[in-house]
Amino acid sequence: MDRFSGPEDIYKQLVEDAPEDEDWLFGLVAFAVIEEQKIEWMKHQVENNNVTPSKQDIDNWYKQLPSGVLLRAKDTAEARLTDYAKDSISDYMSDFQRETEEGIIVGEIREIKKFWPQFGVNLAGGFISALLFASLLTLVAFFVYNDTSPVEIGAKLGGHEEKEVQIEKKEASHDEQKK
Repeated sequence: MDRFSGPEDIYKQLVEDAPEDEDWLFGLVAFAVIEEQKIEWMKHQVENNNVTPSKQDIDNWYKQLPSGVLLRAKDTAEARLTDYAKDSISDYMSDFQRETEEGIIVGEIREIKKFWPQFGVNLAGGFISALLFASLLTLVAFFVYNDTSPVEIGAKLGGHEEKEVQIEKKEASHDEQKK
């Protein structure tokens, strides 16, 4: 059974001589657990005996500690570090979720503000395209109802061939009269 002469021995075993697979923080928290027990023992002595323990009493307290105290302190340290890690992760995740939700809401509000100007542009574009299409249909309908011959439509669009078409019509009508 190991005897501890003071906090230095416990610190050496838990922190300085800790196995490489254990983090020094783990040993440090285990050391703090044992020191917390010492402080509770000292408060108990003051409350029940109305006397603050002397240096000799504190040294005797360390000497009477069983070697299993290190195992219990490590278990307690592991539980506290695990709880702390879970709480930290939980807090971080809730903060991250809240920030994400706020970011999404702010983004949606910005998109709504962009919606109305874009809606106006889209509405104007739709109106102009409908007007152009209606004009094109009216123009085509005008040509189709007024002149069904594609040759004559082409002649009217060309302008200078109009006289040739009239001459040909006159010659055709003149030839019919001769017969």
